[in-house]
Amino acid sequence: MSDRLARGLYLATLALLPWGSLVRFPWLHEHAQWSDAVFALATAAWAAALLLARRVPRLRPVHAGLALYLGWAFVSLLAASPRAPSGPAKLLGMGMLAALLVVTSDMMGRPGMPAAVGRTLAATSILSALAAAVGALLSYFGRTTPFVGTCGDLLPGPLARAQAGFPHPNLLASWCVFASGALARDDAGLSRAARRIAQAALAVAVVLTTSRAILAFVLVSAVRGATTPRRRRLAWALAAALAAVMVALTVFNLTFYPLRPWDVRLLPGPSPRLQAVVTSFHTLVARPLLGTGPGTSPGLRDLQPFDAHLTPLNVAATLGLPALGGLAFLVFALWRGRARPTDLATWGMLAGLGLDGLGQDVEDFRHVWVAFGLAEAARREGGKST
Repeated sequence: MSDRLARGLYLATLALLPWGSLVRFPWLHEHAQWSDAVFALATAAWAAALLLARRVPRLRPVHAGLALYLGWAFVSLLAASPRAPSGPAKLLGMGMLAALLVVTSDMMGRPGMPAAVGRTLAATSILSALAAAVGALLSYFGRTTPFVGTCGDLLPGPLARAQAGFPHPNLLASWCVFASGALARDDAGLSRAARRIAQAALAVAVVLTTSRAILAFVLVSAVRGATTPRRRRLAWALAAALAAVMVALTVFNLTFYPLRPWDVRLLPGPSPRLQAVVTSFHTLVARPLLGTGPGTSPGLRDLQPFDAHLTPLNVAATLGLPALGGLAFLVFALWRGRARPTDLATWGMLAGLGLDGLGQDVEDFRHVWVAFGLAEAARREGGKST
């Protein structure tokens, strides 16, 4: 009974992930959503099922990285001065993200769950894409809906950006990167037609966000198709080129009108993102071991606190270099323990999320930790690979 309840609640969590901004859950912290409450129940039911079965999940190297990441975040919180009022809630949220990895990995090993997860992600992704398209269309006719957000991070413009049920268009774009890889896995349980429909819907949604994560979405597809030595070389070259573009978009203060992407303009003044990166790096140099503490923004943008918008730097500057080391070891352990031949769908997804992390702080995105759990489930000992 507990196992069946845990499965149902976990699938409900996945279904709710893209809809957090529509109905808030204000009782935990400012960024909490209903999927968090459902996942808390799912985790409790999962733990109860383990106790009844007298089973303990096997510890692996990935869990050592996870423990260092979370443990050092706790040390950083204790040492923070001044301590951010949201620091304890932030640490609680990080614990939930870690639980997403662990529970996802365990759930994917249960009969029927990979296909159930795939169908759930496909359904909620298609609905998200539909909401994005409807929001963008209504915005074109002057109707404002919660399904669209701001036109640009740096400069306002005439075209609304789709965000569907997310609080920001960049989050929807990152979700599309994640879902595109997750739905391409062999164990996703989708027919060829359903897979094509879902991938087409995600492509439309990510384009409607006009986000730099479109580049990451392209990379996911390229890695997924790298089935020959020549295609692998091309995928590596594309990854390097797209990483260079992401860096350039941070360094230079560029803008363009989304309907005329060839009309790129260099604006006067420093790039706000470059300001954030430079000031966050200064913070890291000043506090390399403990950072500024959970719940803080290590950088400045026009003298206001601002996140680094560069995932490794943001983690190091807020939590300290040991926490970054834990996160890096986690990813390394996933790579070392992967099934052979490499599951291109899963690792294309992680490569896309990594590229996206060069332009925003993805360490707090719930779907990123689900992606880690999917990769851990596909480990060498029993994972299914392409």
